[in-house]
Amino acid sequence: MEMLFSILRTTLVAIAQTALCRGIGWMRPRPPARPAYAYGSPGFTVSSFGECQKGSYVEVYCPDRPFVDAGGRQKAVIFLHGFVLGASQIYRAHLEHLVKQGYWVFFPNFQTGFCSFPPDRLMTLAELLDEVIGEGRPSQERWLKNALDSVSAAYTAVGLGPGAAVESYVYGHSLGGLFALSWPYYVTRDGYPAELMPVQVVTADPIPTNDASAAPGQMGKALKQVQNDVDLRLTAQALTMPVAILHGGSDWIVPKENWCIPFGWIATTQKKMYLSQTDIHGCPGLFANHEQATTDTSFFSPLAATVLLDGVGSEDALDWYYLWHGLDQVVAGIRADALSFDMGRWTDGQAVKPVTTYLPSA
Repeated sequence: MEMLFSILRTTLVAIAQTALCRGIGWMRPRPPARPAYAYGSPGFTVSSFGECQKGSYVEVYCPDRPFVDAGGRQKAVIFLHGFVLGASQIYRAHLEHLVKQGYWVFFPNFQTGFCSFPPDRLMTLAELLDEVIGEGRPSQERWLKNALDSVSAAYTAVGLGPGAAVESYVYGHSLGGLFALSWPYYVTRDGYPAELMPVQVVTADPIPTNDASAAPGQMGKALKQVQNDVDLRLTAQALTMPVAILHGGSDWIVPKENWCIPFGWIATTQKKMYLSQTDIHGCPGLFANHEQATTDTSFFSPLAATVLLDGVGSEDALDWYYLWHGLDQVVAGIRADALSFDMGRWTDGQAVKPVTTYLPSA
């Protein structure tokens, strides 16, 4: 019952604030603007490999001018999507931000179907689930191995295969966050190329297990239908590299408290769970919810996204100054448990609510 009240309260606040901003938003402070990024490779191309309906589809964002560090190494980011969120448009702004810095970006759709938005209409939840899940009982492990297989093949296809001078980083949102945290275990166990082993791991609002998700109604039933066979208690033992969990303080799909025990399973001591905070001081508001990592959820109506996904994807200060900035710092060489954040100010001068540390607790 407490969880239901939390869901209702958070959802009603988001709906009410959106309505307020439509009415008198012009009178209220504006959030911080997007930084003026100086990109090293503004030009890029996108290549695709594999087949969508077989779970082998992967998009590769290829920089025109790849970044090369002082040691002669290129850098690659493996970007793992959330449950049923396999269309790259959902994260496209972040993917392009990364490749424009000269990094190779690998985006596998490890599920079947929904590799792009429908061309001329919104989707219903039933249509989305039918396309991604169908009548079977999918396996987390099968999906994760789909991602490993497709990314491994794509690395080779673009010249980053065995023996290449490349540093890899893994980033995952929601279910993709669980997979990012389990990635090193499967790279070692199943003998994937060493180039796929991440230097550091960063996640955004990850789920520790299907059972730890509070997704409502049909979405929750679908998630729990998936075989919960990626066991973080086992796979987290391979997390010997630095780890950052970038969570939202208002996430009710995966409430922050659900990480108190699983956080201890992560082997490294170089780990930290950060929290952003919802701030509705002005318009549009900044919502530290489960969808803070997405930048486009227009395949759903805004109301459906708010109620079913815990948020409407948008590109805003929570991306630029928190999630994107956190991953940028890590790829630039800052340790994942030593990140710093300045969330900026509203146009009336008031500071945006700060990022805090949740785990390990002080």
